[in-house]
Amino acid sequence: MGVDLASIPLRSRRAIEAEMLARVYRSTAARYGEESALSVLSAAIDEAAFESGRAFAASSTDGMPSLDHFAQVLELWKSGGALDITDIQCDAQALSFRVTRCGYMELYREMELPVELHATLSCRRDAAFARGYSSCLTMQRPQTISQGADCCLFLFRWIP
Repeated sequence: MGVDLASIPLRSRRAIEAEMLARVYRSTAARYGEESALSVLSAAIDEAAFESGRAFAASSTDGMPSLDHFAQVLELWKSGGALDITDIQCDAQALSFRVTRCGYMELYREMELPVELHATLSCRRDAAFARGYSSCLTMQRPQTISQGADCCLFLFRWIP
């Protein structure tokens, strides 16, 4: 019998993943260097996020991904106080919003994870998730909290 990961709050799952991935990073970096270690983690995280995007697309009521359905992911991303999201705008072609507080960056600092892992463990998931959701979805994010900005700016475009 498998574990239902959906029953574990997302922030808790990310903490568990981060603890293990930080160990893999340290071990890999000691043997092959930091650049190789980040490359290995990035590939694994991209694959997991892509598959999560595909699974979310499959959860649409008619099985057809759309920007309207994709916008519902914001509730999942905000759950458990993980993110504070404001200025949400959505129409048939674009979804934009601002993340003003990132609980993941707070969590990673509390866990004393290496700073170079923060964006890799969290931010890099977004583009891969969008690609997994639909080839019609593109993402732009010119700034992030993990890079020192006061907020993350997101723009997803639906291009059929």
